[in-house]
Amino acid sequence: MSDGQKNESPIRLIQRGINVQGLLWSIHCNPHLWNQHTMRTAHPDSPHHGLDDIWIRYGKGEEAMKGEAHESEWYEAADVLGVKPFLRDLMRAVDGDVMGGVLITRIPPGATCKPHQDLRWHALEYQKYGLQVASAPGQAFCFEGIELETQPGDLFWFENQSTHWVINPTNYERITMIACIK
Repeated sequence: MSDGQKNESPIRLIQRGINVQGLLWSIHCNPHLWNQHTMRTAHPDSPHHGLDDIWIRYGKGEEAMKGEAHESEWYEAADVLGVKPFLRDLMRAVDGDVMGGVLITRIPPGATCKPHQDLRWHALEYQKYGLQVASAPGQAFCFEGIELETQPGDLFWFENQSTHWVINPTNYERITMIACIK
């Protein structure tokens, strides 16, 4: 992505209508995968506190846990949930060369991912893409003056170094698979 594209809107819908029903079913059938890794969600000051994660791919060493340069590796959840076909298709769709971290996030009803910027190595090294797995009208991914309300099956790109947040003022959980690609 060129610098000129980065200066445009910090979020962009890429595609609609990806079939995510099988992925959602697989997530619901494997609740034990949530919160096996709580690096992002455990600390009360984290913008992700009170949310849930399933780690699909990330570094496993000390460097990764400190936010330093690392090689991402597959976690068991990738095979359990069968997400690799989605990720191969995503890599082709965005003309990606390298897959970095991948996680599935869940924002409970009435919760918010608080405003934040992602400025660690991984966030600066890769472009971030979201695949909406579950959502309801009224939930939105937000930047100053911009909101994107996605529906299940929507693929979107977002610029994570700008301050962003996600709102869920509904009675339904919001589940998004986030993939880092370069």
